This record gives sequence, structure tokens and C-alpha cells, in this order.
Amino acid sequence: MEQPTVDLNQVALLGIDVGFSKSRPTTGIAWSNNGEFGSARTHSDWERRSRYIPPATKFSVVAIDGPLVPSGADDSLARLCEYLFIRGAFQTRCKPGLSNHGYGKDLRRAASQTAEQILHLVMPNDAVRKTIWPGTSVIEAFPNAFLGVLLPEARFTMPAAAKRKKFDWLYDHAVDSGVLSDIFGLLDWCNGALLNAMLAETDHEKRAAWICLLTAACAATGKSEIVGDEIGGWFWLPPSELWASWARGALEKNLSALA
Repeated sequence: MEQPTVDLNQVALLGIDVGFSKSRPTTGIAWSNNGEFGSARTHSDWERRSRYIPPATKFSVVAIDGPLVPSGADDSLARLCEYLFIRGAFQTRCKPGLSNHGYGKDLRRAASQTAEQILHLVMPNDAVRKTIWPGTSVIEAFPNAFLGVLLPEARFTMPAAAKRKKFDWLYDHAVDSGVLSDIFGLLDWCNGALLNAMLAETDHEKRAAWICLLTAACAATGKSEIVGDEIGGWFWLPPSELWASWARGALEKNLSALA
């Protein structure tokens, strides 16, 4: 069935970059609603996070940058979506950390806590069918891969960033190459002020939150590429027609290897 046209200026979307430092503001939040938008960097507790989310708003889609697994899943659960992106060309370009080891377990718990904080703000959305909480529209964003799969292979022949700065390197190249503008065009999202805010952003946490917001927008229009399974959850990524050829080939190869 063809997906109904969605005017993204008429729906409420929320993106959250999970941060779990108890003392530093490592959470990024970005939202859009009725043509308006905003972003902030804040802390992990709901009292302070909620200050930067428009009050009395029900969101059509919420995208969280953090591993979301089904309720009751064991901490040691290995996730298909993660293993598909740690192999081959993805390994040096946009691989995730494994959320069933070390620091990844902490991030998994923080992502789950974040989802629980915002569930009361989310309304059902028929466009979001693959979610670990049936009847909700909370999805998992993976900003590194979201940007990485869009970049042409030639970009990765340029000097690479240190591991801790990988996301900002990807973001800078996404801005420079025009792929963020391409997404707005494909989604028919006519909001030049929002696009310009994303292109001008330099704050790490806010950047991640903006990509979570773009992830939510793709999901709201039914144009996401969704990778994973019901056991371990899914990554929600940009529309496949925008992926670079190397990324499409790498995913197909990894799927075949794990079949």
C-alpha cells in the first residue's frame, strides 16, 4: 500500500541523543512542530530534559540515539542490527559499539530509561510498524550510520578523524557534500530555516539530536530503511535511494554472510 503524503511541517517530531553523565550536560534534544523547531544540550534527568521539550505536545515519532531492545532482554543479548554494521566497509566508516559489552550495556540502560521518560508524549503512528514497544512510535536512531551511508566513497579517502570525533567528521562531510539538503528534498520538507540551523550547527550533542530528528522525519513519511529484527530491535536509517553504492553493497554482503 502506498504511504500517504505527510507534511512534515504539520507533525510533531522529537529527537534525543542519549547522554547519561550525572554531572555534565551530555543529552541533545531537537524538536519540530508546526514549522517551528528548537534544540538544546542538557542533562539526563527528566526534570531538566523536559524544560526543552514543548509542553502539552504529543509527538508523531520520537527517535532516540541509543540501543533500544525489547523489555526483559538480557544484557548479553547480541543484536543483528549492530553486527551488520561492524563488518566490512562499515567497520572503519560508521560502525556502532556493541551494546552487550562494557560501556555499551550502560548506554543500553540509559536508552531504555530515556524511552520510559518520554512514552507518555508519544502517540501511535501507523507509519511506524517495527518498534520494540507495539503501539508506540519510539524508534532507534544511529546517527553515525545515518550519515555514513549517505556519503560517497571518495569522502572516506580523505583524512579520517580520531574515533572520539568520528561523528563530527561525518557531520562536517554531510554538510559539505549536500546530503542533508538531499534528504529534505526527498522528504519534501519545506523548512529552509530548520535546514539552515542543521547546516550551521557545531555543538556535538545538538548535531546528534538533529540527526535523530531527521531519523524521525524519515520514519514519519514511511521512507526509512529499517535494519534489524524483532529479537534485538532495529536501526532506522535514511531512504535507500539516497544511500551511496558502497553502503548498499556492504549491507547486502553482510546480510548474505549472516544468512
